[in-house]
Amino acid sequence: MNTVTATELKNRLGPLLDTAQWAPVAIERHGRVVAYLVPASAATPAAHARAKATQPPVTWTRAQEERVLELCASRDFRPSRWARAGDRDFLAGVAALLASLPEFPRPKMLALAERLSPGMNSVERFGDWLRHSPLDPARFVPMLRERMSHGARR
Repeated sequence: MNTVTATELKNRLGPLLDTAQWAPVAIERHGRVVAYLVPASAATPAAHARAKATQPPVTWTRAQEERVLELCASRDFRPSRWARAGDRDFLAGVAALLASLPEFPRPKMLALAERLSPGMNSVERFGDWLRHSPLDPARFVPMLRERMSHGARR
């Protein structure tokens, strides 16, 4: 396996990406391996889901909750807007959750979830998201419905 320093990675990214297409490349910082560049075929959605499951949950403040509620209530499902709104994996889970609600177009929401984070539409990956997400659907969905009903009255 090739091993490079973080500085070498920064200075020779193009050639190292070419190498990483065929075999993993270890990246060292201060003499320790801190990451690997691996071929895309090795980075499957299942591997991504396992890696995400080991990460601590995303922090969830009232301000963040408010922003996500506003995003969902706006019914603006452009992937570019959602991608700029925060953590793509987290928001993909929100989009997949919305797909289960009758107020939202299921195919559009599932497509948005998949665009933000490939593999989010799989049962296993969405289940992992639900288990590790700080968002509580039992709290979030009624708040969203209330927000949407106020928006419709304006």
